[in-house]
Amino acid sequence: MILQPKYFIFGNNQNKKNNMPIQILNPATDETLNYFPVTNFLHDNQPITSSGIINDGVLYIEQSGLFYVLEDFMGGNPINARRFGASNSLGDRGYTSTAINKAINLAKNYNYKSLYIPSGNYDISETINIDVTDDTIIKIDGQLILNSEFAGIGIIVGQSNKYLSGLNIQGLNCSVEKDYSDPIGIKIMNIIFSTIEIKRITGFNIGALLYSDSENGGISYNSFYLNYLHNNTTNLKFEKADTAGYINENIFYGGSFNHTSEFPKKQTYHIHMLHNPENSNPYNNNRFFYPSFEDNDKDYAVAAIITGDSNTIVNPRMENPKNSQYQIVLDEHSIRCQILSKGFVLNENSIDDKGKENSYETNTGSFLRTNSTNPVLTLQNGASSSLKLYSGLDASTPNPNEVFFVTGEGKGYYSHSIYVEQGIRWVSSDGSRNDRGLFSGTGDPTVTANPGSLYVNNNGGDIMLWVKTSGGSSAGWKPIGTQAAPLTAPVPPSPVNAQDVWARLEDLENKLKASGLLSS
Repeated sequence: MILQPKYFIFGNNQNKKNNMPIQILNPATDETLNYFPVTNFLHDNQPITSSGIINDGVLYIEQSGLFYVLEDFMGGNPINARRFGASNSLGDRGYTSTAINKAINLAKNYNYKSLYIPSGNYDISETINIDVTDDTIIKIDGQLILNSEFAGIGIIVGQSNKYLSGLNIQGLNCSVEKDYSDPIGIKIMNIIFSTIEIKRITGFNIGALLYSDSENGGISYNSFYLNYLHNNTTNLKFEKADTAGYINENIFYGGSFNHTSEFPKKQTYHIHMLHNPENSNPYNNNRFFYPSFEDNDKDYAVAAIITGDSNTIVNPRMENPKNSQYQIVLDEHSIRCQILSKGFVLNENSIDDKGKENSYETNTGSFLRTNSTNPVLTLQNGASSSLKLYSGLDASTPNPNEVFFVTGEGKGYYSHSIYVEQGIRWVSSDGSRNDRGLFSGTGDPTVTANPGSLYVNNNGGDIMLWVKTSGGSSAGWKPIGTQAAPLTAPVPPSPVNAQDVWARLEDLENKLKASGLLSS
């Protein structure tokens, strides 16, 4: 049967008559395929010449000295891995992964931008190397399952020391039904400005490894859509080479991270940013939105280890019914990292903060920290300094009462008593803060303060009140009062004369001079 061409034909009328399509049986798939002479058609709006053609037996074939091209390829449809013999039967071992790799290699050789792996279960017996050209779209509907006899890396996306840009991979997945000892399910290297959906990874020592050894971009400015990452010892790991590599400015959406109760008893992580002291480029500005961390082990499970600068987790789920101390660890090399938005079962004890200037918001409290001269928190009411800057409410419902507020002028208003532990200090009239104030304690004063301060002895006794008269140390306190005497019936005064009054005044003058309250 002779098919009529469906696509643009160019050349003279004689060529149009002689260059006709043919049909050929594909022995790999037992299907009849339509082929057209390459001289008749355009690819990427350019004529195809035989000089750039590889007789691969699927996309291009040679018949009687003429090259023909597969109809799908010329029509702009994705390269279908099935055309190369990729079988969706798990019994067909040894050729399926070879066929997928052949389809990927030809897509790269022909600079073709679309590849498709149809639905079905594919038996993988060698590493799938997704090394294509920039801006390639790959759609994977099938399940890629490692052969039980294969112990290598399941899938590698990208290549060493060179970055790929603009990839769009949908449905990336890999699984194995073994003992979680296979090294890596999916390894992603040196990609930038790309979008990758990870649909499923199960059964590996490392589920997905993000690895960078490139100074030019590394793994940066990508969007990752995470679905099912279950029962890998480490579900998602970050790693950099010793002397080069960046992993920053990536966004991760979602992710069901889980280890079931049947998982072996050993140290596990859902996200592990591995610190490399030999690499001075910190992981930075990576953001995780709405990850679900779930575990069933009380001794070995860690939700995440975060290191680097300004990495953020938003609204995580922290579910481990066997461990109330299930944690996200901000390690000692972390700085300015954040955990935001009060996730499910996210409490203060869910955070192990060993770093610097990290902050987090949990269901049982929030924490902000800075290690610089800058304030931890700055507030301003731009309408007027005399208006409220912040306020507090009591627990009354439905109409709580305001119990305190502070204005932009620094004035505080309180509806109840103010309790202070170490004293109240005030600013001097010249505006300086010289540690003058009202202090309290037990026994004689030992507080360091400046002259003009007062001290109250909480124990009572004969001497209860002191005034600071000199110096800026803990010395220089003078007692100025005695404990109030109990109430008794008044004693009639004894008669006095002028000489007695004068003697008493002299005695009082001498005592005031001796106490330093009156100068000589």
